[in-house]
Amino acid sequence: MDFQDLFKLRPVYAFDVNNGKISYVVRDKIPSAYIHDEGKVPLEDVYAEGVEWITDKKLAIIGDPGGSEKREIYIYDRNKVFPLLKDQYDNFGTYFINEDKFLFISNRDGKTLHLYLYDKGDIIQVSKGDNPVENYCLSPSKKRVVYSQGIYDNDLYVYDLDRGEVISKISYPNSEETVSLYCFKDEDNFLFISNKDNYFDIYNFNIEKEEITEVIKSEHEKYEVVPIADKIIYSEDVYGDFKIKIHKGNELVTEGFNSYLTPDQDYIYYIGSTYNRHFDLYRVDILTGKIERLTNSMDNIKGDFVKPKVVKYYSEGGIEINALLYEKGGEGKGVVYIHGGPDWECTDSFNPEIQFLVDRGFKVICPNYRGSTGYGRRFNHLNDKDLGGGDLKDIINSAKLLGVKKVAVTGGSYGGYLTMMAVTKYPDMWCSAAAVVPFVNWFTEKKFEREVLQQYDEMKMGNDENLLRDRSPIFFIDNIKSPLLILAGENDPRCPAEETRQVIEKLKERNIEVEYKIYEDEGHGFSKIENYVDSIRRVVEFIERHCK
Repeated sequence: MDFQDLFKLRPVYAFDVNNGKISYVVRDKIPSAYIHDEGKVPLEDVYAEGVEWITDKKLAIIGDPGGSEKREIYIYDRNKVFPLLKDQYDNFGTYFINEDKFLFISNRDGKTLHLYLYDKGDIIQVSKGDNPVENYCLSPSKKRVVYSQGIYDNDLYVYDLDRGEVISKISYPNSEETVSLYCFKDEDNFLFISNKDNYFDIYNFNIEKEEITEVIKSEHEKYEVVPIADKIIYSEDVYGDFKIKIHKGNELVTEGFNSYLTPDQDYIYYIGSTYNRHFDLYRVDILTGKIERLTNSMDNIKGDFVKPKVVKYYSEGGIEINALLYEKGGEGKGVVYIHGGPDWECTDSFNPEIQFLVDRGFKVICPNYRGSTGYGRRFNHLNDKDLGGGDLKDIINSAKLLGVKKVAVTGGSYGGYLTMMAVTKYPDMWCSAAAVVPFVNWFTEKKFEREVLQQYDEMKMGNDENLLRDRSPIFFIDNIKSPLLILAGENDPRCPAEETRQVIEKLKERNIEVEYKIYEDEGHGFSKIENYVDSIRRVVEFIERHCK
């Protein structure tokens, strides 16, 4: 694989299926909507993010203009596309009840993300309070909706759409309860997940009896659960492999990062990726276990791709840290690759940047630093009020496992922030560094990031000014010794481009050279294919050039 091959990649980002009829979002020159076996939906100059069948001929499309996260809802009908809900707000996560009525999530109150009902042009707020809504599901009659609301302490609400009121609530202290999109077994019973006992486990709730029953419990996280026929299908995260399993049955999918479990007829459709293949749409027959790949993300691209192995080490405070290690053997240089989030993890999925680095003689480690997902609620909260502290120590200690003299560091989003923390707090460790869509200043980040992230950061990091200053790389720019590359998106609402400009201005004041690029019409990540390819090429070549 070379950089030009990246132009051929066609990963699937989202999909929907209705009685075997499939639509999905694929990255072309920009992310675009397609109908399987029919062709491209003519939605121009908007980055498609989601699709949903309204009828067997009418399709809803979620589009994001320029990566600004002011998403819009479009309708495709009779070969034409027209806007249904297009305003200054972020509108996404639709579920159509009929052609003129649907649920969706929006920030239209200007404070957080709420659940709304669109009914023939009227918009009614369903959820109340100050906390954001994350997920929801609809009953078979489409008269009841269950939604998860909160920040690190989510409750579930059962809402009767006819009566316009909450009829039941599930709440455990200091835990998160949430649902998958297809959660109902029947009108009175739905499945939900809760980490009240540390790991996300699966439960059944009977609405009429208000009765909770434990269904599946294990020492691994369960992130999705779907009832289909008389079976329960769920995903379980085992050290970065999101396996798909049948309750009291077989493993259907044993490796890779697999998500968006969707039932249709006798199949579970899902998006899956492994270390050697980008995200494709698959379906698995729940009766026979046969798996079919329905798209071709790789276009016959070949490479000497390396499968990561799980390694463990102990960090500050005796905390055990898991990591994914990529190596061919005999490497004399290495890279610490920092995942974003912080509520995320390293997964066994296709990462061209890591594979390019390994192919160029680098050993690469991706640590699941404290605060990562995948290892229980307690581990996920070890970084509370300590972002850029203990987790940074975990990053530093991961470099020791590489066993090489020259080490670079890179990451995106929160990983970009930790990259900047690494080069300012431990400046002598790195041969080079590449920070992608980072933030560097807690004061400006908390002021200018989008509203829901302001809520999360206030809870996760707090407002102690001394702590915020100590954990803001911008105040320690003078410490930087390694060559630095920074990439940002002009329209990024999460880590605004202004964060990158602060670094550039500070370094220029000191006549210190920095390589940077701020991509126009891009947000928190790079959607245009030429920008996506350019960003990967820049990172890989920069690290290789400065770590010979």
